[in-house]
Amino acid sequence: MACSGKRLLFLALAWVLLAHICSQAEAASNYDCCLSYRQTPLPSRAIVGFTRQMADEACDINAIIFYTKKRIPVCADPKQSWVKRVVHVLSLRVKNM
Repeated sequence: MACSGKRLLFLALAWVLLAHICSQAEAASNYDCCLSYRQTPLPSRAIVGFTRQMADEACDINAIIFYTKKRIPVCADPKQSWVKRVVHVLSLRVKNM
């Protein structure tokens, strides 16, 4: 009977661990992909960096992900003129370092 109780406890802990891992993976995948764009321009002084998201990789849309001074990711449409301007300025900043 003791062996059965240990087995049940092990299975319950394994199930909880698996559920936690699955929920973390789902949360990470939702966070990593932009699903829509910010509609208003972001002040360039608030942006410290960016990455490119490509639709042909893991996500559904092309996007520029700007990172603010508070490290908050902001998704932007790479076709917008303000986005192109900020990416250009940030790229020049990196080249001059």
